[in-house]
Amino acid sequence: MNNKRALVVSLFFSLILFSSTAIFAQNDTEEVRLNIQLRPRAEYRNGVFTPILEGQKPAAFAVQRSRIGLTYLKSPYLKIGISTQIVSVWGNDPQVQTTANDISLYEAWAQLYFNSKWSFKVGRQVFSYDDERILGALDWNSAGRKHDAVLLTFSKKKFTANTAFAFNQNAEKITSTYFDKTFSQPYKAMEFLWMKYAFSSSLSVSAIALNLATQNNIDSSIANLQTIGSNLYYNKNRWSIMGTYYFQTGRTPLQNAPSIKTNAWMASVKAVYDVNRNTGFSVGSDYLSGRDMNATSSKITYFNPLYGTGHKFYGAMDYFFVASAHNNVGLWDSYLNLNLNNSEKLNWQVALHHFEAASQVINYSGGKAKSALGNEVDVTVNFKVTKDVKLSGGYSQMLTSPSMKYIKNIAANQNMKSLQNWIWLSLNINPDILIYKSK
Repeated sequence: MNNKRALVVSLFFSLILFSSTAIFAQNDTEEVRLNIQLRPRAEYRNGVFTPILEGQKPAAFAVQRSRIGLTYLKSPYLKIGISTQIVSVWGNDPQVQTTANDISLYEAWAQLYFNSKWSFKVGRQVFSYDDERILGALDWNSAGRKHDAVLLTFSKKKFTANTAFAFNQNAEKITSTYFDKTFSQPYKAMEFLWMKYAFSSSLSVSAIALNLATQNNIDSSIANLQTIGSNLYYNKNRWSIMGTYYFQTGRTPLQNAPSIKTNAWMASVKAVYDVNRNTGFSVGSDYLSGRDMNATSSKITYFNPLYGTGHKFYGAMDYFFVASAHNNVGLWDSYLNLNLNNSEKLNWQVALHHFEAASQVINYSGGKAKSALGNEVDVTVNFKVTKDVKLSGGYSQMLTSPSMKYIKNIAANQNMKSLQNWIWLSLNINPDILIYKSK
């Protein structure tokens, strides 16, 4: 039996074991929960990640995330979670199955509570902090994002602090600690300290200091990149305001070359106003430093959002910082959002984005081009079918400018289609089932 099948069998028998109330007959502070998620999503892609060109045909497919997880709580000392997932495109597997699906371990962790203030969490886990700009769950992606790490947490009244450490290897070894990130985690080691303090119910501030160590494929040297920043939150009456600033220093690793000194930064501000219970507006601007396309300096000046959830911020069509390079010119994204709650079950969001490069764009002849990259409109609809079932869909359209061709490295003799759009529909079935709770 291979490891993946063994994992599924182990989880199945664990479920049977935890379902037996006799196991808990002598305890009165235990709880076991089962979480199931089936999330199929159909997509029509006509210019997602990068502009679709004349002569190219749109893509259409359905992808599904299937997860099953168990959580065991022995209050107030111990909490354990384990979940597996299969991410598959409909039709990818043969009708008569001869090989196992690509089953992966999404989470497997244990959290020990020393007292009401201190806890220790170890294993495969999700890191999600603040608005997920630097560290996020990446839930939009079917596979999600996880880390193998240890986490120490402290919480007392208005102050919370988390510190984590991760050290990655490709396999059990006899000698050397060389780590090849090509098909593994994107870093060899990571450490961070995150803190948050609430001055009042209306005002709070958080800060993070994060170090990433990456090993070079050529000479095995280690590059350490530091990201340090802070978030300010203010809300009162109908207003909510958030400000963010991060800077990066140290060295940025390159794939097959020595690392490079880094000096980059990003800043954002967002204001939200709730007109009433059903209507709200938000306006904001994000600026991520870039590097001129003709720059000759050996210093990196473009900001790297690392392991955040970029889909939340820079347009739903993910032209920037997600799956397609844009020549490291940075980004200035100004946006306006409208939120409409028609009922307890139905809500809409409409977002308008204006994108500009944060540094100089160069055209085909080597001259300076306009910084404007395009405008995007995103419409999202969510309908709560039942407590555990939600139907979501969306339509997005990108209106590109000529400079989009330059930053996406599209050849001069190729033309972008006049219509760049994306349509998606998703059904999220996600019950959380209480298997046992002691009296």
